Amino acid sequence: MLQHYRRAMELEVDFFSAQPYRAPRRGVSLLVVDFDDTCTASDSIGLIMQTAIEATVAKADGTEAQQALRAELQGQLQWLVQNYGSRRASLLEEILPEPDPEEPADFDFAWLGDFVDRLSEFDKEMNGVVIESGILGGIKKGMLARAGASIRMQGGCLDLLKQACEAGVPTYVVSVNWSAEMVKAALSQEGLSVVIAEGDGQSAVVAPPGSVVVYANELEYFGDTSTGNIKRRCECAGDKGRLLDDLLLDLAASGEGGQGISVYIGDSMTDIPPLISADCGILVGSNDLVRQVAAVAGVETRPLLSAPLDFSVQDEALDEAPVLWEAGSWAEISAFLFNQQFVPTLRRPSSFKEAAAQPAVAAGKVPRVLSIAGSDSGGGAGIQADLKACMARGAYAATAITALTAQNTEGVAAVHVAPTPFIRQQIKAVLSDIGADCVKTGMLPTPEVVEAVAEELQAQGLVKLVVDPVLVSTSGDALATTGVAEAIKAHLLPLATIVTPNIPEASKLLDDRPILSIDTMKAAAEELHRYGPQWVLIKGGHLAASEAADPTHPDDHHGEGPAAQPGTVTDILFDGKNMIELTERHISTGNSHGTGCSLASAIAAELAKGSDVVTAVRHARKYVWRMLERSRDLPLGKGSQKPMNHGYELADWSAELAGAGVAAAAADAAGAPSSSHTAEAAREMLEAAAARRLRIPNTCDLRVYGVTDPGCNAQWGRSNAEAVRLALDGGTTIVQLREKNADGGPFLREAAAVLEVCRSRGVLLLINDRVDVALAVGADGVHIGQGDLPAAAVRRMIGPEAILGVSVKTVEEARKAEADGADYLGAGAVYPTGTKDS
Repeated sequence: MLQHYRRAMELEVDFFSAQPYRAPRRGVSLLVVDFDDTCTASDSIGLIMQTAIEATVAKADGTEAQQALRAELQGQLQWLVQNYGSRRASLLEEILPEPDPEEPADFDFAWLGDFVDRLSEFDKEMNGVVIESGILGGIKKGMLARAGASIRMQGGCLDLLKQACEAGVPTYVVSVNWSAEMVKAALSQEGLSVVIAEGDGQSAVVAPPGSVVVYANELEYFGDTSTGNIKRRCECAGDKGRLLDDLLLDLAASGEGGQGISVYIGDSMTDIPPLISADCGILVGSNDLVRQVAAVAGVETRPLLSAPLDFSVQDEALDEAPVLWEAGSWAEISAFLFNQQFVPTLRRPSSFKEAAAQPAVAAGKVPRVLSIAGSDSGGGAGIQADLKACMARGAYAATAITALTAQNTEGVAAVHVAPTPFIRQQIKAVLSDIGADCVKTGMLPTPEVVEAVAEELQAQGLVKLVVDPVLVSTSGDALATTGVAEAIKAHLLPLATIVTPNIPEASKLLDDRPILSIDTMKAAAEELHRYGPQWVLIKGGHLAASEAADPTHPDDHHGEGPAAQPGTVTDILFDGKNMIELTERHISTGNSHGTGCSLASAIAAELAKGSDVVTAVRHARKYVWRMLERSRDLPLGKGSQKPMNHGYELADWSAELAGAGVAAAAADAAGAPSSSHTAEAAREMLEAAAARRLRIPNTCDLRVYGVTDPGCNAQWGRSNAEAVRLALDGGTTIVQLREKNADGGPFLREAAAVLEVCRSRGVLLLINDRVDVALAVGADGVHIGQGDLPAAAVRRMIGPEAILGVSVKTVEEARKAEADGADYLGAGAVYPTGTKDS
C-alpha cells in the first residue's frame, strides 16, 4: 500500500507539473494577526502585573517594608486573577452551551452577535476592575519594553511576519494587551521592524513598507511613571472586529482590495468576529473554547491543508456558513500563504517614475504640523524655518514657542526662555482645536520644558513625533541648559517616530561618545534606537571633509570661515533592523542657516501627509537639497550663517540675481566663500541659465542608471555585487542587473546578492529580461527589450507597482511601450559599446 501511495503521489506531481501555467488570481492584500496566545507562548498580561508589583516594591524603604508590600500586592493580584476566572466561568456557563456532536448547527449570526456583545462587555468591565485596583501604577517607561523582550514567542510566528513584510504585504498585529510598548518589544526580538498605531487605535493606519503595525492598549503615564489607568484602544472582540472592518474598507477605498485576499490569524474567542470577516480566517493553537464557539454558531472548521488555492470561488457561495481553517503550525501557514498561488503585489517606497502622492485633502483633511521650538529673529532657523518648510511641503503649521532668541547671521546675542506653564497652554490651545497629524520639536531650552512637552503630548493624545534635538546653534552658542540631553532621552525618545541629530548632537546624547566614521555613526544609531524612537536619522555633515560633507546640512560643518571642500556625505537611517545609508554630493554655499530645522520640519510635513518614514526622509532631503541649490550667494546678512530661500518655487532669487549680474559681486562683498571650484561652477551655471532665461537644473532630480557588465567584471576579477557596491559609492541611484549567459540558479543567487547591496543603500534594483528572477528575489522591477516578452504581458506578471522599463529605437515603439504600461524608456543604443553592437 505504501508503494502504491508513493506512486500515486508521483503521478499527481507529474500531472500538475504538466498543466499550463495560470497566473495567480489573487495575492495576499492584508494580513492581520492576534498577539496574545496566538503569537506568544508565555503569559504577557501576568508579566505586566508582576512588573508593576516589582516597580512599586522597589520604592519602599528597607527589606522588611518591601517584603510586606510585595505580599500585599501579590494577594491583590491573586484576588484579581481569581475574580476574573470565576466570573468568566459563570458567564460562559450562561452564554456558551455545549455543541451537539450528532447534529451540527446551522450558522446562527444572531446568536454569535449576542455572544460577542456579552463577551466584549465583560472584558471592558474587567479592565475597569484592574484600573480601579491601581495595581498598574508606578511602572517606569521602558520597563515593559525590557519585559516584552523576554516574552517567549510561538515557533515560526516571527518568521512568517518577516516573510509577509519582505513580500510587501500590509501586516498588522492586534492585541487586547494593556501595553503596546510591550507588544512592540516582543515582536522586535529578532529584528522585525514594528511601529505602534497612534491615536485611538481604532482607525486604520497605512502599514509602512517592511514594518508591522501594532494596535493595542497602552498604560497612561504622568511624566515617565504609569498612573494605573489604561488608554483603551483595543480591549475586546468588538474592537478587533471593527478594526478589521476599517482596514478592509480602507483597502477597498484605495482600489487594492480586489487584487488579493485578506487573512486573519487568531486563536481566542475575541478573534471570532475578524476570523469570519476576513476572506481567510486561520486558527492556530489549541484553544478549545474558540472551537466550541464556532461549533455552536454553526461555523465550520476544516484543516488548512484542504483550503482552496483560489479563494475567489468563495464569492459564489456567500449564503453558506463561514469556514475557519485550522493550521497545525506557523510553518504550515507560511507554506500556504506564500506559495505560487498567492504572489503578493510588490510594494516599494518609491519608483523610477515618481508618482505624486495622493493629496491629504483627498481624505477630507488638511495635513497639520505643530512645531514646538524657539524663535529666530533672523528668520533663518527655528520656528520661522519650520513654518516656511511646512508650507513649502504642503502642510499647515501651528506653533508653540519655547524661547525667543535675538540673533542674526553673525550669531546669537540673547535668549529669553518662555515660562513652562505658558508653553503648556500653547500646546493645549493648538491640539484641542486645530489638532496635528505630526508634532516636531526643536529648541527645548530646559529639562522642565522637555518634561512638560512630553506630558502634554501624551495627555492630548500622542501623534507622530519628530524630535530634532537642538542643543547648540550653528555659531556655537548654547541653546539648552545642563540636563536637556538626558531629559530628551528619558522623556521624548520613547515617544518619537524619528529623531534627527547631527553628529555633535548624537555624541552629546550618548555621553560625548566620539563619532568619527560611518561605522561609528551606525553604532550610535543602534545605541540611540535603544532609547525608544522608531527611527533614528544621524546626519553626517560633521565628518572630515575627506570622508563626507553634508548636502542637507552644510550648516553643520560650516561654522565660521570658508566651507569645507566639496565631497560626499552619508546620513544614516535606522529602524532597529534596516541600516540605510543615504549618500549624496555636497553643495557648497554660504546660505545654509536652518537646514537642520528645515529638514526635520519637512519630514514632519511628509509624515502629516501620510508618507512612511523612509519616503518622508527621502522627500525632505530632496527638498532641502533643492533649496540649497536655489540659495547660493543670496546677499542676506554680513555673517557666515546666511539663511536660505524656502520658497524657491515661488521666487527664484538666485536666478534673478544672476540674471541681473549682482549675485557674485554681492556675495564677495559680504565675505561669502567664493574660491571653491564648486562655487565657481555654480555661478557660471546661474549666469548661463539666466542668459538663456532657463530655470537652474536640479542635480538632485537627475539619476545615475548603472548597468552591470559581467564581461568587464570578470576581467577585473570582481563579482557583480562588488561592482554594484563600487557603483553606489560613486553615486549610482538605480541599478540594472544584466546577465545574458548565466543559468537560472546561479543568476538567482547573484541577483539576491546584488539586491542585498542595493537594499542596504536604499537603491532600486531592476533585472534585465528575466521576469522569473525578478519575482523570485523581490526586485523592484524588470527591464526588457523589443525581442523579449511583450511589455503588456510583463506588466500583468509583475503587477501594477513594480517598475517596468522598455528599450526602444523608434517613436512607434516608444508609444506602444507607454501604452503597455512602461514606467520609463531606454532609447538606444545610439553608439556601439562593449555589450551592444547596434
